[in-house]
Amino acid sequence: MNVTKKHFSTKQLAFQELFIGTLIYAVVLGFLNDYTSLVDAKSFSTIFFAAITLEVLTYLAFQCKAKIINWLGNKDGVLYRLMMFFCVWLIMFVSKFIFIWALDMLFGEYIEVQGFTGILVVVLCVTVIHRCAYIVFRRLGSKDFSQVPLSRDSND
Repeated sequence: MNVTKKHFSTKQLAFQELFIGTLIYAVVLGFLNDYTSLVDAKSFSTIFFAAITLEVLTYLAFQCKAKIINWLGNKDGVLYRLMMFFCVWLIMFVSKFIFIWALDMLFGEYIEVQGFTGILVVVLCVTVIHRCAYIVFRRLGSKDFSQVPLSRDSND
């Protein structure tokens, strides 16, 4: 059972990305709220709605990044490579300020992330966890794991 992206529609992949990303954001925000001073939230509901907001904004930032890479990535020359690098860096850098602004505008005093450093830690944790989950997902679909039974009760 080799599962590749060819078997899923664009809408399915977007849903998967947003759903899993939201859950990962909720876990990271919850842990940082409980164990650090980087995040201060009044309730889990606030954390969950903030997770939805951050995942949508992250998804949009990555879509912008992909469009820049598609637009400039096919062009030859050092100038285009530098321009692509700068544009991607700018999108990723500015997006963190948009994240902070959006949380402040939507949730006000109900959730507070300690500035640029706080949101950077949140996004880095989410990105690492999300990439690790994706690696596990891909490996589970590879031929090496296809012989592993789905449950312990399986007689295969």
